[in-house]
Amino acid sequence: MGLKEQLQKDRGKMSAVPLHTYNDEEQLESSNSEFWGIERSATRRAVMLDLRLKGGEFVSLPYSYMTKIKFNPSESLELFISGNHVKITGRNLHEVYNQLCRHRVTFIQASISNFDNIDEGQAYIKDIDIKEDI
Repeated sequence: MGLKEQLQKDRGKMSAVPLHTYNDEEQLESSNSEFWGIERSATRRAVMLDLRLKGGEFVSLPYSYMTKIKFNPSESLELFISGNHVKITGRNLHEVYNQLCRHRVTFIQASISNFDNIDEGQAYIKDIDIKEDI
C-alpha cells in the first residue's frame, strides 16, 4: 500500500483536535476553594489567569507576560502581567502564591460579599483590583 492510500485510510481515524486524556498514573489535584482553582494535573500549566471581579466582570491575562509576583502574607498578592498591576487582597494566600509561581492557577475570584465567613485555615479573596499602565 502506498503512502497516499495509507493516508486516506487513516484520515477517518484522526481527529482535528487532539483530546487530552489523563492517564492512570497522573495525579489529579484540586484547590478545594471557591475563590481559586488550579489545573487538575500536576504536569499541566495554565495558559491564562482568569480574574473574576466583584461586579461580575471577568478579565483573563496571559501567564506568558507575567513579569513579577509580590507576596505580603499579612495583606496581599501583587501580580505584574502585560502592563497590568493586579492587587489581590485577602488572607491565607500562601498556597495561591505557590501555585501562581508554578503557572497552575486557572482562576481567582473575589468574594461577592464583604463578610468573611470562610474557615480560618482556608484562603479568602476579599477583592481584586486591576490597574492598567498606559
